[in-house]
Amino acid sequence: MVKLPRVKPKVLGIPISRDTIKDLNQAAKDVFMRRFTPEDVKVIRMDICRACDRWDERFNRCKECGCQMKVKVSLTSSECPLKKWGRHISDIRE
Repeated sequence: MVKLPRVKPKVLGIPISRDTIKDLNQAAKDVFMRRFTPEDVKVIRMDICRACDRWDERFNRCKECGCQMKVKVSLTSSECPLKKWGRHISDIRE
């Protein structure tokens, strides 16, 4: 018997999973705690995203995770689902 790959459920074209809920929760914490990346990190992350084949130019969105990238690149705990960029760790200890 051939096993078919599991298709991620989508809502309005955005993949929904347990990881989605976990990531949204962490993003809310970053916003609440005002944990944002420096401008140079945002630019580097966005350049990587725009060069990716999963980039949706029309909506400034990642087709892999469904995130609005202008927001995602600015949050310290965010990371690319394709591992093209990771979390930003600040030198400042809280």
